[in-house]
Amino acid sequence: MAGAAEVLPELVGDRAALAKALAQRQPEVFRPVGRPTGLPTPGELDEALRGGLLRVPYVEMVRDGEVVPAAEFCTARVVAGRREDGFADAERIAALLADGATLLLPQLDQWHPAVRALATGIAVELGRRTEAFCFATGAGRRGLDVHRDDADVLVVQLAGEKEWIVHQAPVDGRWRPGPAPEPGAVALRSVLKAGEVLYVPRGAPHAATGSQGLSIHLSFTIREAGTGRMRGAIGQWLAAGDWPAGLPERPASEAELLAAAAELLRLGRARLDRLTPEELLRLARGPLPALAADGGAGVLGN
Repeated sequence: MAGAAEVLPELVGDRAALAKALAQRQPEVFRPVGRPTGLPTPGELDEALRGGLLRVPYVEMVRDGEVVPAAEFCTARVVAGRREDGFADAERIAALLADGATLLLPQLDQWHPAVRALATGIAVELGRRTEAFCFATGAGRRGLDVHRDDADVLVVQLAGEKEWIVHQAPVDGRWRPGPAPEPGAVALRSVLKAGEVLYVPRGAPHAATGSQGLSIHLSFTIREAGTGRMRGAIGQWLAAGDWPAGLPERPASEAELLAAAAELLRLGRARLDRLTPEELLRLARGPLPALAADGGAGVLGN
């Protein structure tokens, strides 16, 4: 598997162009030469659906903008004497796809080792948490209406073709993720073919419609820190600090309690003075995954 610094050049073909698009928050289509290592094939995904272990919430379906109840595409099994629901039923899924529904495989990075390695490489190179989602949509069908994602997205077309319409990203931070009934001006319209990659800026309203055959794409969602995560990171950073000993663990009187509170505030302010904006942003963007060492021992042995 490619190292962290090699993932994005292999994925988009032009690392500098991607950096410019990220900085300017403008959508762009990339056409790399060759297929990046680690991308799943439709056959591999089909095998996972038929393998018997994939279950909700790692498999979902959407129809006409609404989530399909799991009972319509899943089955129950008896495992070790217990009834367990939510296992993917490949035949039901195929029937729903043929009827116009969209298949979603959330968090592919959590169970597909090669996709996890790609997501980890992106996360390490950009310094931002990255997840992977897979979508399969029939021709002329749209899984989700025009919406905003709270992440930058790299869309990798795996099979078929899909038409994308991406609108201008918001000019400030006063927006919410979710449906975007008034998306604004169109910034990019393109039919993405197998092997091509689309960058969708964070918050840019967008929608995709299958245009030829069964369209399958993989979305790498690159998370960004918001004000809430930065507030949380401040609290975690303060709590994790090495606080000097000497204060009584259980102050007895009101005076001792107030004295302890005053001292903790003094120490906390002194610690905050050492926390830079750059370090706070780094903390809020994490935690990042570690690159797996090649040739590591298996859980059950080699």
